[in-house]
Amino acid sequence: MNNPKNKNMKNIILLIIVLIGFYSCKKIDENNNCENKKKSITNLESEYGCVNTKGQMQIDLLNDFTIIKTQIIFDSLVSGNCNPNIDFNTYDLLIGKKGLANGNDTIYYELTENCETENLNLKVNFINNMTMIAPNITYHSLIPKLKSGQSIDVEIIIN
Repeated sequence: MNNPKNKNMKNIILLIIVLIGFYSCKKIDENNNCENKKKSITNLESEYGCVNTKGQMQIDLLNDFTIIKTQIIFDSLVSGNCNPNIDFNTYDLLIGKKGLANGNDTIYYELTENCETENLNLKVNFINNMTMIAPNITYHSLIPKLKSGQSIDVEIIIN
């Protein structure tokens, strides 16, 4: 014979399992509402008319990048045929160097903001060609002024 206490206990356990499952799904859905945002960026060519910055602009870096936040620091670290007065109230300048095994045709950039941390990620995509030149390319982006405590990572992609 079925014991009513056992039947009630089974129903209670089943109800607890269903509630835990529902709560877990709800928590996952809440986290999935967060989407990283693409941020607009620009460069010295577009804003200040500089040309061929990847080959003509120099900074003492190798396979690394830095963030420049003032004109004084820009003037002391960067040389070449491009010497604009940058609007550092609006932008920070992310600038780096990358040694490549082949020649480079173009560079594409994509900036995203992590929706949870508000930190930034810049994808730098080098589109190379088959020439046997091994250049040390300067890449850069004028990014929105970084907030206090906000960081940025650079992801290098070579195609």
